Amino acid sequence: MPRPYQSALREQHAAMTREHILMAVKDHLETHDIEALTLRQIAELAGVSPPAVYAHFPLMDDVVAALFQWLRPRLGLLEPPPPPDRFDQMPRRLFPLYEQYAALLRNLMNKPSWNRQRTADAPRRHGDWIAAVGAAFPHLPPDQLRRGALAIAASWTPTHWRWLRDDCGFTPEEAQDVASWTIRSLTEALRTDPSGLAKRKPAAPVTEEPQP
Repeated sequence: MPRPYQSALREQHAAMTREHILMAVKDHLETHDIEALTLRQIAELAGVSPPAVYAHFPLMDDVVAALFQWLRPRLGLLEPPPPPDRFDQMPRRLFPLYEQYAALLRNLMNKPSWNRQRTADAPRRHGDWIAAVGAAFPHLPPDQLRRGALAIAASWTPTHWRWLRDDCGFTPEEAQDVASWTIRSLTEALRTDPSGLAKRKPAAPVTEEPQP
């Protein structure tokens, strides 16, 4: 019979090897483009055999998915939303974390596997944000609540941070200011006039006038 402690040691060793490989990839992607990276090159970077890499990451997509999971807590993406009166503080708290991992984020965010991981995580994130906004604005009907909550929450995501920094060319400080102002404006709009978020009524069919 195999001894239980041997199995536990093997599992511990496998976990350490996987983490070692992943950290070698992370370090590399902080200064190099992911498009040129291969699994065989990852083995060289980590100082392990190619089969050791394939055992943990059969595809590059698996590497990206693992980095997504590694980054989530470090980017503050697993924390519950704050009370609505502190929503506008989120960019000032989270954007510096995005800046800390900026090169890695930019490398990963266009990869299909990253988008699949983000989409899979969306129901949890969206549910938390909708619940937080709904607690502050119980008068909102469901359609306005969902649209308003997600519009606010989008303003502190890594995707929005990257758009402000790369597309708009804002400095880190400007990106924080703009995102915070956007959140304050949206929150005030939910409080005062959320009617623009109501579902549109179907347009009446256009009937042609009979020709004389």
